[in-house]
Amino acid sequence: MALKYLIDTSVLHRLKSDEVLTKVRALALNGEIARCSLTDLEYLYSARNEGEWEGASHLLSRFFNIEIQHEHFTRALQVQRILAQKSQRGRKIPDLIIAAVAEQLDLTLLHYDIDFDHIAEITGQRSEWVVPAGQIS
Repeated sequence: MALKYLIDTSVLHRLKSDEVLTKVRALALNGEIARCSLTDLEYLYSARNEGEWEGASHLLSRFFNIEIQHEHFTRALQVQRILAQKSQRGRKIPDLIIAAVAEQLDLTLLHYDIDFDHIAEITGQRSEWVVPAGQIS
């Protein structure tokens, strides 16, 4: 199967939810989901020790990795400027870059973070909540 989704850290942090885990597992088994290298840094940041870091790294290795390119940073800056023009500053820098990766590779951004809705309003790209907003913490 071809890649269809780019997973965000907000989803990875909610894999303890059965509904989230079931959806992500199905996409991973079908080879439809990827992650980007910035997501790795964000997710691994929460590891409290080497064992947790190794376990989290193993989990990430189950998803195809997409390296961030210069054009992704360029697009993130463009979107950040458009948001500033609309007085909507405050989108997190990693979110802008991850969204740019998804947009430029024509992947649906799978997330659990309202910032991606704000970004998608600007870019017109596809984004999808892994489960409906507010369903899990």
